[in-house]
Amino acid sequence: MKVAITGASGFLGGALARACRERGDDVVAYVRATSNISMLEERGVSFVYGELSDRDGFGQLIEGADLAIHSAALTTDFGPWEQFQKINVEGTQNFLDVCLTAHCPRVIYVSSVVVYGNGRHNRGTDEEAAYETLVSDNYTRSKIIADRLALEYFREKGLPVTIIRPGYIWGSGDRAIMPLLIRSIQKGFLGVIENGDNLMNLSHVDNVVEGILLATQTEAAIGRAYNLTDGSKVTTRRFLTDLLGILGVELKLRSFPYVPAYVAGYFCELYARLHRYKIRPLLTRYAVRVGKYDQVFDISRAMYELGYKPKTGYAEGLARMAPYVRSLYYGQK
Repeated sequence: MKVAITGASGFLGGALARACRERGDDVVAYVRATSNISMLEERGVSFVYGELSDRDGFGQLIEGADLAIHSAALTTDFGPWEQFQKINVEGTQNFLDVCLTAHCPRVIYVSSVVVYGNGRHNRGTDEEAAYETLVSDNYTRSKIIADRLALEYFREKGLPVTIIRPGYIWGSGDRAIMPLLIRSIQKGFLGVIENGDNLMNLSHVDNVVEGILLATQTEAAIGRAYNLTDGSKVTTRRFLTDLLGILGVELKLRSFPYVPAYVAGYFCELYARLHRYKIRPLLTRYAVRVGKYDQVFDISRAMYELGYKPKTGYAEGLARMAPYVRSLYYGQK
């Protein structure tokens, strides 16, 4: 089988590329010219170079592919809308367009549980829940638009696409969230909202990869959306405390009330926008929301329809991630 993957130089995409090679697939990855591809080269992955705005590049990638997986995305909680629109929205539409034109037999679009919103408790939210309508961050807005696009391409154009909605994809190699947490620890400041008792939406990278591969093997998954999380019940406080334990660092977690923290996040974002996004805000409203509300999603559809069963549990995932976390903190190679 020939598998085409976008975002293969990233965390999830790289794990997908390795897993597909291990099962014997021919893998071609869509990467930028500046991407670090040494690990993929060692696995026998071939490459097409281009940007998500380059339809010709997508055409080379998808040509002859039996399966196309779009995992490339801008995954940050703050930035100008133009960047999110170009990468997450227009990039996804270009990918879907080319897959449709090339008559690709199977397509996977990696979305996110953020499409349900995080300004309230999610306690068993399933795939039939409506998209969030009160959106205050550009990441969530862009993922909702792209998710809706993927569904429209199936319903209106017949593209055989499956939508995957993971939570916070964690594990060794996470370059989105873990480096930010490590920098906070290095600065001696790590906080939680209202004691950090909210439940997280953890999705270990190995579990997400397993769920995606199962979806590619299930004909009934076409046109369906699937939540893929670990099914664990881990609070923010516990996760951060365990992270400090891995590092052997004694640092008191400061707790902040929700409303003042949310207001502070707004003004931090405003300050960063006034500086034309050249600095990252110390706090964002997105971070405050996910630190306040439970983020628990129903994964029963994936379990019953795909045979999904999270194999990597919380304790095992932490143990396997420990060397990577220490390397970030202590600067080890």
